[in-house]
Amino acid sequence: MQAQSAVPSSSFARHTVPVTLAFALEAHRACRFHEAESLYREALDICPDHPHALHCFGVLLHQRGQHQEALDYIDRSLELEPDVAECWNDRGFIADALGDKALALRCYRVSLALDPRSPDAHNNIAVALEAQGKLDEAVHHYREALKIDPTLADVHLNLGSALDRLMQFDDADEHYRALLSLNARTVNVCLKNDRSPARQ
Repeated sequence: MQAQSAVPSSSFARHTVPVTLAFALEAHRACRFHEAESLYREALDICPDHPHALHCFGVLLHQRGQHQEALDYIDRSLELEPDVAECWNDRGFIADALGDKALALRCYRVSLALDPRSPDAHNNIAVALEAQGKLDEAVHHYREALKIDPTLADVHLNLGSALDRLMQFDDADEHYRALLSLNARTVNVCLKNDRSPARQ
């Protein structure tokens, strides 16, 4: 009987990592953070240079407040795949959490350059610009985000608030009404989905 190597074969790693990562993402989305961490670490033990696993684990660490450690994983992911817009966006969040607002804005701009159709990048740039008092530029990016996806309630709220600060009250009210409409629609869908046949 021939002895087997303790090191996983490349074929084993190729098949195991996507499955482990899928379970990790499912646990992450369900906020089962301890389970997700264990699975991300398992995936990275098999393949330490898996950019998506590095990125997702970095996001998890950021969400748990471990920003400096998160930065290491995100940066390793970007070294391997520097053209992933979502990873640059998350890099911006971490920079912001670490207090580097200027770097956060630069990261969001890189994300937008890589994916000009990203409403999240537009919104994040707008939030950063608004914090700098650059309201007109912020409004431009909020509007661009809503051109891409007019159903983003948070962006309507952000834009309404920025327009209020610019004393453009009628425009602000339009976005607050859109926000109320979106929220009412969401509540209505939840109520419909919650109805039992007996109550219909």
